[in-house]
Amino acid sequence: MKRRLLILFLIGLGILAVLFYYVDFDRVIAMLCSIQIEYLILLFLIQLSTMVMAALKWRIILKHSNVSMRNLIPATFIGYLINNITPIGLAGGEPVKAYLLSKTERISITTAASSVIADLFIEIFPLFILSATAIVLVFSMGIPIEIVIALGIIASILLLVFIITLSTALNREILGRIVHIFGAIMSRIPIRGGGSMRFRSNIDDISVKFNLAMRKHMLDRDIIFSATLVSMTIWALRILRLWLAFRALGFGIPLRYALIVETTTSVISFFPAIPGAIGIWEGTSVAIFMALGIPQVIATAGTILNRIFFYLLPSFIGVFAALYLGIGVRKIMDIEGVQELPMQNGNPSPWGKGWSQTQEHPNEKGSRNEVSGSPRV
Repeated sequence: MKRRLLILFLIGLGILAVLFYYVDFDRVIAMLCSIQIEYLILLFLIQLSTMVMAALKWRIILKHSNVSMRNLIPATFIGYLINNITPIGLAGGEPVKAYLLSKTERISITTAASSVIADLFIEIFPLFILSATAIVLVFSMGIPIEIVIALGIIASILLLVFIITLSTALNREILGRIVHIFGAIMSRIPIRGGGSMRFRSNIDDISVKFNLAMRKHMLDRDIIFSATLVSMTIWALRILRLWLAFRALGFGIPLRYALIVETTTSVISFFPAIPGAIGIWEGTSVAIFMALGIPQVIATAGTILNRIFFYLLPSFIGVFAALYLGIGVRKIMDIEGVQELPMQNGNPSPWGKGWSQTQEHPNEKGSRNEVSGSPRV
């Protein structure tokens, strides 16, 4: 796992090296060093706001469970970190978030897992709307046909995924497959050994519970409406962050340019590739900006500044969130050891053995035991 990650990181850095080779990097550095502190503060606040609102959206989805933002926020921040260091698109941190929440709040793993999957799916609808908007803008601006085709394919994929999403809330067979996939991801990322084996051994019982939990999240109109509204606000802030990054460099771009680029690069990052889409994100962003008529140096500087606040800042915050939960930095990098970590403040460790699914989950409103007689992950 570590060797594969290292190789993929090196590939991403290689793409970045090629990108920087064909640009006047001294000018890029000079532009970045000339940014006023006020802009940096604004960019920081915007990014922090999107991360906190992501936790709020998750809390809305979990309205039927009595969970605390005190634990949702650090779990969300750690999810950002894991997304940035695993080659599983923007979904790499979701199993980790579910596992952390099931331990810190002591709710069932099926409730936690279904909530993060519902959270991920709710992102699809705003992204589909943005993709459709980007296509309309591209057509009206006479942008090269290649970008139009790419956005069209992206929108079609998102529409297909959105339809499948609605089906999963009603189809137990599809949900069973998702549980299998989720278990496989858990075994690859932070939950290995006995925990993931127990999860897979109880897969049929868990699938039934997972089906009920998904219905609870996805068929509640208040949850869908409120969470989608928060999600659209987050996307608006992300577009604003990219637009402000260019303003900080003294070069204003139309807001529609920021929408097109942020939408396209974000969709690309949804698919498994290089950790954090390093190199791919930057190359795509610069290429689209140049197609829109932005000079290469400015496009590169704006992309780098945006990535500092979208990639590096959340990663650092994620490390501090992990430390807050009592997870050491070495354990973060050695993801396989997460389940063995103690919690903070001297509380009894929910990471150790003996924590079973037969225990009550007092933080779930009206919940029942997850899988009677079988160990809890």
